[in-house]
Amino acid sequence: MAGFLNRIAEGLFFETDRRRYWDHRQFGLEGETFETPGPNGSVISGLWLKALPQDGKPLQGTVLYAHCCTRNMGFHLPQVSWLVPSGWNVILYDPEETGRSTGKLTLNGMVDDAEAVYRYARDVRGVSADKLVLFGQGPGGDALLRLLRRHPDGAAAIILEAVTATHRGWMIRRYGPGVGHLGARLLPDSVSEDPIDALREVKIPVAYLYPGRDDSVPEKEMDDMLKALPENREIWMALKEKHLTSFGYPTEWRDRFLSFAAQAIARSPVSE
Repeated sequence: MAGFLNRIAEGLFFETDRRRYWDHRQFGLEGETFETPGPNGSVISGLWLKALPQDGKPLQGTVLYAHCCTRNMGFHLPQVSWLVPSGWNVILYDPEETGRSTGKLTLNGMVDDAEAVYRYARDVRGVSADKLVLFGQGPGGDALLRLLRRHPDGAAAIILEAVTATHRGWMIRRYGPGVGHLGARLLPDSVSEDPIDALREVKIPVAYLYPGRDDSVPEKEMDDMLKALPENREIWMALKEKHLTSFGYPTEWRDRFLSFAAQAIARSPVSE
């Protein structure tokens, strides 16, 4: 019974499904689906999008994108499709129990899922760390931050949107006294590594986008993240934006993303 309740509490962080949404060809993109081994015998499904620079733009590098664990990667294609004509390859994927990926999605397991795709990028696609930018929204950003603990110099930069500071803090602040405290207590004891702890250790440039009209992460949780950002950071206060609108539509934040990522690539030393 305890395990069942633990599973329900942990599941509040995710709203994934297996429905079909956008196809990359609807955006005029060239891509290749892939599968890579995940944790505990699972299979992680992903998509490689080839950079198609337009208007004389140079080839920049590769963005590894981790979505916010709602629906699946097809739904989130608009978050990254605009990177392709700007000269970026893009790798996106579904964590376990999402889209075509198998296994069980958990807060700890999603870091192993990110590791599997990171290894695919490095080993199969030959992406060097100094040409790689990590981009994560919500729980996807959580996974990438904790991935960086394993590979501190494993990318040129990381860009985050609406990532909570702590898992139990998110539960309490999101659902309030009583229900929130119960949910926090029901999270498995193994969920002990919080995004904010990983953020404090980040060595590479980091940008944190704060959507002012977001309702997925409590304001105080994002405020705690802003306070914990290392010195080598940018804070993007997108106060008029909701979660997923800053990059899902043409906005000034796309330009900020491109500038930040290009500068990080230009400055990045050859690393692991």
